[in-house]
Amino acid sequence: MEILIVNPQPIWAQRIQARLEATGAQVASATSWSSAAELLKGAEEWPDILVIEHRALEKEAAPLLDAFRDEDWLPVVVPTDFQHLGQDASQVSLRAEEELRILETLVMRLKGAFEPAAHQYVRVGRLTIDPARKEVVFAARRVPLPPIQFRLLLYMALNAGRVVEPRELVREIWGYTGSENEARQLISKHVSRIRRKLGWADEETNYLQSVPGFGYMLSPPQRTPAKKPPAGPSV
Repeated sequence: MEILIVNPQPIWAQRIQARLEATGAQVASATSWSSAAELLKGAEEWPDILVIEHRALEKEAAPLLDAFRDEDWLPVVVPTDFQHLGQDASQVSLRAEEELRILETLVMRLKGAFEPAAHQYVRVGRLTIDPARKEVVFAARRVPLPPIQFRLLLYMALNAGRVVEPRELVREIWGYTGSENEARQLISKHVSRIRRKLGWADEETNYLQSVPGFGYMLSPPQRTPAKKPPAGPSV
């Protein structure tokens, strides 16, 4: 995956470049879109992702959009503001580190969209999800799910072992932020349907566990150890 950084502060462009190269990406940087355009001259393909600081985006929006149209290229644009981070990249504040971490995480998540990997499955206990084929298998039984429930279950599987709040699920699956009450009602309905279809009917089989007051967690149920038979009379 190739990334182009446009940031007017050279010291932070270098810092961001080093951070993103650590993800395995090929990264180039420029201080303005004009200088970035020079880098792209004669290139056979444009980068997969453009990371452009918001002031550079505002200043050179027109030529940037013209270039997009000419190249028929739809980039992932990540406006970032590193002005508050200061000029000394050797002294990284907690806020600066958080900005870099978020950007690094985003790039890692996008890698799969630009670098086809080997066929991968998501497995949690006896549950297997195939994101490419949109298939769910539980205990060797294929369970068809409609798109919304498939995405809901996949998101929970990707976050297995973590309590996920209903509003987070609504935001990630439906793409909007609703009220707490609305989110709880919506998610509860689909969770009930998923449990029914996969046969998660009781504590011993239920992978999709309710955490009262917080949300839901996908995790293999804890098995209750078998009780030992009472010892017979000693001889």
